[in-house]
Amino acid sequence: MRGFFITGTDTDAGKTWFMLKFGEFLLKHGCKFHFLKPVESGCWNNPSSLGGKKILFPKDAMLFSNLENVPLNKICKYMFKAYASPPRAAEMENKSIELEEILDFIETNINKDENCYNLVEGCGGLYSPIANNKLTSDLAIELNLPVILVVKNVLGCINHTLLSIQAIKKSGLNVKFIILNNINEETVLDNYNELSQFTNIPIIRLGFNQELDSTLLNYIN
Repeated sequence: MRGFFITGTDTDAGKTWFMLKFGEFLLKHGCKFHFLKPVESGCWNNPSSLGGKKILFPKDAMLFSNLENVPLNKICKYMFKAYASPPRAAEMENKSIELEEILDFIETNINKDENCYNLVEGCGGLYSPIANNKLTSDLAIELNLPVILVVKNVLGCINHTLLSIQAIKKSGLNVKFIILNNINEETVLDNYNELSQFTNIPIIRLGFNQELDSTLLNYIN
């Protein structure tokens, strides 16, 4: 499988926002891609067209579905209401989720075109729980894809970034590049220069509500 595994330094680092911008970037440059977000927590209850019955609505995966123009069930399978780790959210609904099930879903739904980038989003950070007794790192190791690390550009992110890099390397994986993500319109403390002193991994800036720079093409092959 060709593609990338996208993880963050923490929850709400901006993985989904980056993936949407990455998808737009790939479209602009004529590249094929397929989103995979096998598990989403914090889903909304949304009245369906079937008699007002409430169904869970995975807002992030739906954005991916709309951008890629593929059915939602090709992107996301496991949807939970609680804004919590997937195994805890599943337990709150008297359900369970196993890593093997996630892997089966990914294997069934990947785009096998060698020219297509499969963009797989994990949950939270690398050591966030994703299934019963399993961490996001366990999923990343099984997929063995190059990792894109999304970093929230705030005070403390250097520590979080370097620890995440160390954890990724310990898992036998490689960080392809780092996305330094400005989650606010005004960034009080820009960490680009200081972070660059401590790693040779390419760092790509993603400004607030901005597009990815075309130089990213140098790092995706």
